[in-house]
Amino acid sequence: MSDIRRLGFNMASTNSEDIYSLIGFALTYIQSVEKSISFVTTYVLQDDDPLTIEKLNSIEAKERKKALGYFINKVKERAILAPPLENLLAGYLKNRNDFIHSHDQIPGWDLHTEEGRNVAKKFTVNLWRQAHKINEIFAALVTRWQEQTGIYPPHSHGGEEYLKEIDEKYGAFIDVLFTSKS
Repeated sequence: MSDIRRLGFNMASTNSEDIYSLIGFALTYIQSVEKSISFVTTYVLQDDDPLTIEKLNSIEAKERKKALGYFINKVKERAILAPPLENLLAGYLKNRNDFIHSHDQIPGWDLHTEEGRNVAKKFTVNLWRQAHKINEIFAALVTRWQEQTGIYPPHSHGGEEYLKEIDEKYGAFIDVLFTSKS
Protein backbone atom coordinates (compact mmCIF):
# COMPACT_ATOMS: atom_id res chain seq x y z
CA MET A 1 0.00 0.00 0.00
CA SER A 2 1.38 3.43 -0.90
CA ASP A 3 2.18 5.96 1.82
CA ILE A 4 -0.51 8.32 0.53
CA ARG A 5 -3.18 5.59 0.81
CA ARG A 6 -2.13 4.89 4.39
CA LEU A 7 -3.08 8.48 5.09
CA GLY A 8 -6.61 7.83 3.85
CA PHE A 9 -6.42 9.45 0.42
CA ASN A 10 -8.00 7.60 -2.49
CA MET A 11 -6.57 8.61 -5.89
CA ALA A 12 -9.55 7.07 -7.68
CA SER A 13 -12.12 9.06 -5.71
CA THR A 14 -14.46 11.19 -7.79
CA ASN A 15 -15.28 13.42 -4.81
CA SER A 16 -14.16 16.88 -5.92
CA GLU A 17 -13.57 17.90 -2.28
CA ASP A 18 -10.78 15.31 -1.88
CA ILE A 19 -8.36 17.41 -3.92
CA TYR A 20 -8.67 20.29 -1.46
CA SER A 21 -7.85 17.98 1.44
CA LEU A 22 -4.84 16.65 -0.47
CA ILE A 23 -3.63 20.16 -1.28
CA GLY A 24 -3.96 21.18 2.38
CA PHE A 25 -2.12 18.10 3.53
CA ALA A 26 0.66 18.63 0.98
CA LEU A 27 1.05 22.27 2.00
CA THR A 28 1.38 21.33 5.67
CA TYR A 29 3.84 18.54 4.87
CA ILE A 30 5.95 20.82 2.68
CA GLN A 31 6.33 23.18 5.63
CA SER A 32 7.67 20.35 7.80
CA VAL A 33 10.21 19.44 5.10
CA GLU A 34 11.39 23.04 4.94
CA LYS A 35 11.88 23.04 8.73
CA SER A 36 13.92 19.82 8.43
CA ILE A 37 16.17 21.31 5.77
CA SER A 38 16.57 24.50 7.84
CA PHE A 39 17.50 22.41 10.91
CA VAL A 40 20.13 20.55 8.91
CA THR A 41 21.72 23.75 7.59
CA THR A 42 21.74 25.32 11.06
CA TYR A 43 23.00 22.39 13.14
CA VAL A 44 24.17 19.43 11.09
CA LEU A 45 25.99 20.91 8.09
CA GLN A 46 27.55 23.84 9.91
CA ASP A 47 30.26 26.13 8.70
CA ASP A 48 33.61 25.99 10.48
CA ASP A 49 32.70 28.41 13.29
CA PRO A 50 31.65 26.80 16.58
CA LEU A 51 27.94 26.95 17.34
CA THR A 52 27.25 29.24 20.30
CA ILE A 53 23.97 30.56 21.70
CA GLU A 54 24.78 33.99 20.22
CA LYS A 55 25.51 32.51 16.81
CA LEU A 56 22.37 30.37 16.96
CA ASN A 57 20.20 33.38 17.83
CA SER A 58 21.78 35.37 15.02
CA ILE A 59 21.25 32.55 12.50
CA GLU A 60 17.62 32.08 13.53
CA ALA A 61 16.90 35.81 13.24
CA LYS A 62 18.54 36.10 9.79
CA GLU A 63 17.04 32.94 8.35
CA ARG A 64 13.49 33.15 9.68
CA LYS A 65 12.08 34.53 6.40
CA LYS A 66 14.40 32.82 3.92
CA ALA A 67 12.96 30.77 1.07
CA LEU A 68 13.48 27.07 0.45
CA GLY A 69 15.94 27.70 -2.40
CA TYR A 70 18.22 29.52 0.04
CA PHE A 71 18.41 26.48 2.34
CA ILE A 72 18.95 24.04 -0.52
CA ASN A 73 21.81 26.22 -1.76
CA LYS A 74 23.28 26.22 1.77
CA VAL A 75 23.21 22.42 1.75
CA LYS A 76 25.04 22.45 -1.60
CA GLU A 77 27.61 24.95 -0.28
CA ARG A 78 28.43 22.77 2.70
CA ALA A 79 28.35 19.28 1.19
CA ILE A 80 28.92 17.58 -2.12
CA LEU A 81 25.62 15.93 -3.00
CA ALA A 82 25.27 12.71 -4.94
CA PRO A 83 23.66 13.46 -8.34
CA PRO A 84 20.41 11.58 -7.53
CA LEU A 85 19.94 13.64 -4.35
CA GLU A 86 20.79 16.86 -6.17
CA ASN A 87 18.23 15.99 -8.87
CA LEU A 88 15.61 15.14 -6.25
CA LEU A 89 16.14 18.47 -4.49
CA ALA A 90 16.04 20.43 -7.77
CA GLY A 91 12.86 18.69 -8.93
CA TYR A 92 11.25 19.17 -5.54
CA LEU A 93 12.14 22.87 -5.45
CA LYS A 94 10.66 23.43 -8.92
CA ASN A 95 7.49 21.47 -8.16
CA ARG A 96 7.11 23.07 -4.75
CA ASN A 97 7.45 26.56 -6.22
CA ASP A 98 4.97 25.75 -9.00
CA PHE A 99 2.54 24.36 -6.42
CA ILE A 100 2.86 27.31 -4.04
CA HIS A 101 3.28 30.23 -6.43
CA SER A 102 1.83 29.30 -9.82
CA HIS A 103 -0.34 26.17 -9.75
CA ASP A 104 -2.48 27.75 -12.47
CA GLN A 105 0.54 27.42 -14.80
CA ILE A 106 0.84 23.65 -14.28
CA PRO A 107 -0.28 22.06 -17.57
CA GLY A 108 -3.77 20.59 -17.19
CA TRP A 109 -4.35 21.82 -13.60
CA ASP A 110 -8.00 22.87 -13.33
CA LEU A 111 -9.95 22.26 -10.13
CA HIS A 112 -13.26 22.90 -11.94
CA THR A 113 -13.08 19.78 -14.12
CA GLU A 114 -12.62 16.11 -13.28
CA GLU A 115 -9.73 15.81 -15.73
CA GLY A 116 -8.05 18.90 -14.25
CA ARG A 117 -8.53 17.60 -10.71
CA ASN A 118 -6.89 14.32 -11.75
CA VAL A 119 -3.90 16.30 -13.04
CA ALA A 120 -3.82 18.22 -9.76
CA LYS A 121 -4.01 14.99 -7.74
CA LYS A 122 -1.14 13.39 -9.67
CA PHE A 123 1.00 16.51 -9.39
CA THR A 124 0.30 16.94 -5.68
CA VAL A 125 0.91 13.27 -4.86
CA ASN A 126 4.19 13.38 -6.80
CA LEU A 127 5.21 16.50 -4.85
CA TRP A 128 4.26 14.81 -1.58
CA ARG A 129 6.33 11.74 -2.51
CA GLN A 130 9.34 13.93 -3.31
CA ALA A 131 8.89 15.78 0.00
CA HIS A 132 8.53 12.52 1.92
CA LYS A 133 11.70 11.06 0.45
CA ILE A 134 13.64 14.25 1.22
CA ASN A 135 12.26 14.30 4.75
CA GLU A 136 13.37 10.72 5.32
CA ILE A 137 16.85 11.36 3.90
CA PHE A 138 17.33 14.43 6.07
CA ALA A 139 15.98 12.55 9.12
CA ALA A 140 18.60 9.84 8.50
CA LEU A 141 21.27 12.55 8.24
CA VAL A 142 20.14 14.06 11.55
CA THR A 143 20.18 10.59 13.16
CA ARG A 144 23.80 10.07 12.00
CA TRP A 145 24.71 13.54 13.27
CA GLN A 146 23.18 12.74 16.66
CA GLU A 147 25.24 9.56 16.85
CA GLN A 148 28.43 11.50 16.05
CA THR A 149 27.78 14.38 18.44
CA GLY A 150 25.92 12.59 21.22
CA ILE A 151 23.21 15.28 21.09
CA TYR A 152 19.74 13.79 21.47
CA PRO A 153 16.34 15.24 22.35
CA PRO A 154 15.90 15.44 26.13
CA HIS A 155 12.71 13.36 26.06
CA SER A 156 11.35 10.54 23.95
CA HIS A 157 9.14 11.95 21.21
CA GLY A 158 7.43 8.71 20.25
CA GLY A 159 8.92 8.50 16.77
CA GLU A 160 11.85 6.26 17.56
CA GLU A 161 10.47 3.23 15.69
CA TYR A 162 9.82 5.32 12.59
CA LEU A 163 13.31 6.85 12.77
CA LYS A 164 14.75 3.35 13.05
CA GLU A 165 12.90 2.38 9.83
CA ILE A 166 14.25 5.50 8.09
CA ASP A 167 17.77 4.77 9.30
CA GLU A 168 17.52 1.21 7.99
CA LYS A 169 16.33 2.57 4.65
CA TYR A 170 18.78 5.48 4.17
CA GLY A 171 21.36 5.43 6.96
CA ALA A 172 23.95 3.43 5.06
CA PHE A 173 23.72 5.86 2.13
CA ILE A 174 24.19 9.11 4.06
CA ASP A 175 27.96 9.24 3.47
CA VAL A 176 27.33 8.67 -0.24
CA LEU A 177 24.51 11.22 -0.53
CA PHE A 178 26.34 13.91 1.50
CA THR A 179 30.12 14.17 1.15
CA SER A 180 32.03 16.69 3.25
CA LYS A 181 33.61 19.61 1.37
CA SER A 182 36.36 20.07 3.95
